[in-house]
Amino acid sequence: MAEQVGKKVLVVEDELIIAADISLVLKEAGFFVTAVAKTRDEALACVDRERPDVVLMDIQLAGNADGIETAAAMRSRGDLPIVFLTANTDERTVDRALETTAYGYVAKPYNRATLLATLNLALRRSERDRSKKDSEAAQSARLVQENMALTQLADRLREESTVDALTGLYNRRHLDQVLTRELSLAVRAGHGVGVILLDMDHFKLLNDTFGHVAADRVLRGVADYLRARLRVYDIPCRYGGEEIVVVVPGARTRDAFTLAEQLRQGIERLSVVHAGKVVTPITASFGVSTFPRHGVDASQLLQAADAALYASKSDGRNKVTIAPVC
Repeated sequence: MAEQVGKKVLVVEDELIIAADISLVLKEAGFFVTAVAKTRDEALACVDRERPDVVLMDIQLAGNADGIETAAAMRSRGDLPIVFLTANTDERTVDRALETTAYGYVAKPYNRATLLATLNLALRRSERDRSKKDSEAAQSARLVQENMALTQLADRLREESTVDALTGLYNRRHLDQVLTRELSLAVRAGHGVGVILLDMDHFKLLNDTFGHVAADRVLRGVADYLRARLRVYDIPCRYGGEEIVVVVPGARTRDAFTLAEQLRQGIERLSVVHAGKVVTPITASFGVSTFPRHGVDASQLLQAADAALYASKSDGRNKVTIAPVC
């Protein structure tokens, strides 16, 4: 049989005459006998050293462990096909042998053809099992990769649903969610929440003078500045058009005003170059409201900040105005 040529067999047999006879039969059939072991320890050492393709195991062995116990120890080292060879064919012995997931069982005195056929069947079954496990492992790996891809896609879609494509800031949808969340936390903790609304001054003039690409670059420049300047827990969001809202957790009115003034000055110092020209002027007007002084929900705070922003625009632009107390 072609499939047995060169296959490595470990013979575990404590009767030397029988072991020699078996080895001869196997060699004549094209198998390669890696070693003959008489005890459990010898057999385990041979498995580790020789890495046989199949083990032919006698149940009665020298030493304090029989072949069934030895087979169980081998199975813990991997999926090694084991064929039992023994004169013990009583039901209890056979049941014990089968518990080790044996690949075959040959009774002594053995028939040469039966022995070789059983070994070949064991090898074919082992190959099928190994192929099945490899296939399952490959399928499992594919599923892991697909799950990772789906997770990344979900993360990207979630980010796209909350992030403004032009500026990279959070969008209006996320603003509504985060401001409601921060107000809920503020109620429980007893601290304030600041809302800073800024609008770029003369933005239509920038569009008309330098073009939409340059105006977009200005917005991105302002967004980059805000990300660099703000604390990690401050939340800048594009509100719409050239308007940006910054949610400032824990801020009282004076804190929010001070931060808004620092941002106003920083934006005024920004330098944006487009097509070799410096885009000027770059300024912004600000409106500030805080919880609970100017409102107790998101809508009230945004309306108050918007009214304060309008006052800044009406008063000459490029300034910060605090909303009047409700």
